[in-house]
Amino acid sequence: MAPKTTSKPATKANQKAASKPGAKSAKASASAAKAKPAGKAAPKAAAAKAAAKPKPKAKAADKKDKAAADKPKAKATKAAAAKPKATKAAAAKPKAAKKEKKEKTPVSEPESEAESEAAPAAEDKPKANGSSPEPKRKAERAPAPPKAPAPIKRRKITNRLNELPLPASEGKQVFVWGTGDMGQFGLGPDELDEKPRPQLHKWFQEQAEEGELGSPGGIETIAAGGMHTLAIDQKGQVRSWGINDNAALGRNTAKIPDPENAGGFLPADEYETWPFVIEALVKENFRAVKVAAGDSVSVAVSDKGDVRAWGSFRSNEGLLGFDGVPGNSPFQFTPIELPALARVEVVDVACGADHVLALTSEGHVYVWGNGQQNQLGRRVMARRQLNGLEPERLGLRNIVHVAAGMFHSFAVDKDGIVYAWGLNTFRQTGIADEDDDMVIRPTIVDALSPALHNGSKVTQVAAGEHYSLFLFDNGEVYGCGRCDANELGLASDNPAQEGIKERRAEEKARKEKKVVDAQAALDKIKAADNADEEDIEEAQASLAEAQAGVNIPGDDMVPEPVRIAFPPIPESYEVVPELGAWSDEPTVNPIAQLAAGTRHNLAVSRSGHLYSWGLGNGAQLGLGSEEEAETPTLVRSKQLRPYDSVAPSAGGQHCVLLARIRAD
Repeated sequence: MAPKTTSKPATKANQKAASKPGAKSAKASASAAKAKPAGKAAPKAAAAKAAAKPKPKAKAADKKDKAAADKPKAKATKAAAAKPKATKAAAAKPKAAKKEKKEKTPVSEPESEAESEAAPAAEDKPKANGSSPEPKRKAERAPAPPKAPAPIKRRKITNRLNELPLPASEGKQVFVWGTGDMGQFGLGPDELDEKPRPQLHKWFQEQAEEGELGSPGGIETIAAGGMHTLAIDQKGQVRSWGINDNAALGRNTAKIPDPENAGGFLPADEYETWPFVIEALVKENFRAVKVAAGDSVSVAVSDKGDVRAWGSFRSNEGLLGFDGVPGNSPFQFTPIELPALARVEVVDVACGADHVLALTSEGHVYVWGNGQQNQLGRRVMARRQLNGLEPERLGLRNIVHVAAGMFHSFAVDKDGIVYAWGLNTFRQTGIADEDDDMVIRPTIVDALSPALHNGSKVTQVAAGEHYSLFLFDNGEVYGCGRCDANELGLASDNPAQEGIKERRAEEKARKEKKVVDAQAALDKIKAADNADEEDIEEAQASLAEAQAGVNIPGDDMVPEPVRIAFPPIPESYEVVPELGAWSDEPTVNPIAQLAAGTRHNLAVSRSGHLYSWGLGNGAQLGLGSEEEAETPTLVRSKQLRPYDSVAPSAGGQHCVLLARIRAD
């Protein structure tokens, strides 16, 4: 759910994960077979039924949603872009008319072929009664067919900085773990329980073996949202699963007709818990190469730089909508093109909880969504919040990477300069000297300058609720922001711990002084000759509140990015190496990829090992329990053992991973 305050926003993932609907797993297995995506992976007993089930289509949506999805968008449809020939033909007609004029064709309206052949013989022939011949009638011109909408012309790329992403040449296997009570795993309605360690996604494995995912078969890209997941298979199809309350899946999952029960419908839960293809993208030949998922918003990028988006945004007050157009549904159930991005070539996207960043091939950044915490990097007036739902370009240039935390944003330029903006209550932007709890516009994070890191540049940013992680090109990882749930993975001997201890002492002193002041105020009121009973009660309440606050631990934070230590590369799978003492020497276990969830993190080393740390109350760390991990800890499981980890993604309380079979 969206934040209620600007200081500590609450997320939908946190609230919904707290109340698991355990009854969902009680669905009949036969019903699960009905809802499986098309393919040969359905259980044998229900294979025939599964094959007969129609894939869920957007056209099965209720009338209200369909009306919203089917509104004409002359500038935002792929179909419009696919009709250049028809447009050229229409444009050629005036040229043909000019040619006839040069050949001195009659100025009068042209006649049909039948009339033109018969006219010379009958034109001057008098009628039998001797009257003059009737004047020749002009042939009625048929009404011109309606013109096809002109295709949106993409602006010519004059200063390309970022190349379009190419489809992955290698498909990978999917692993899942954490909390899956809302179908986040994509394993069907009977697999909604917690998975404390990484588990191979058997359905994807079977589909790959049968060639249903393309050639050679597998998943190219995967992204975990708040409580849903997106993936791209090797056919370039986007698959989605998880909760669909706010249209995050890009397809209809309600009121799907049951072919075996006239007038009946298939259970919506089953259509949400399997990785179905988003058919609307397939119909327009949208070959996806990138996906990003927020709380309830989803975005995809094609190999041509086109963008499609769906879902909805939320604000502090509740549902905000999708496009801000009056009369449109606040939920976009099927993918649509965004007119503001139709003329640019997008190469990457990133989602926060309720905002989106898009990076173009020319190094520009577009942002849209909820801007109440200044995560859009531009002013959005409180009474005009819907204005934030239209993508607008920031003034940044030469950007090569974008990233988003839940309520803050980042951009990195070609020289390694990092810009940050948005919510900064825990100094999660890395800008420590900012007096305000929000950074209104893109501001340079000086502490991440290559000049301070021996020329190393930030290549990836992964950000959670109130903290951020930064990966440098030398494999080192830095972090800043909130750390009271071990979000930053700081060892007890990390130099940053000294600063944390000092801030704790200062916070405790402030709280104790508050108690002393409250006690003094109460004593003063009691000592007065005309002490009012109501004033005494108020002073006593203030004192009790101050005393209670002393024992409440403060929210620890690190205001500037500090280095996070990783354990050495394991020599064997059975042995988990210890972290060791803090050292200023370069890391001996360089990291290749990062992922941040709400308050937990994942990292994949260049050696193909997976690490996790932070909050683990939903088994999202994959370490076999729900305990926190103070420092980066090696993640192991029997099923993961023969694989090298490649690309992790962390959602609200679930995690997904792409992995390949280890070469040795």
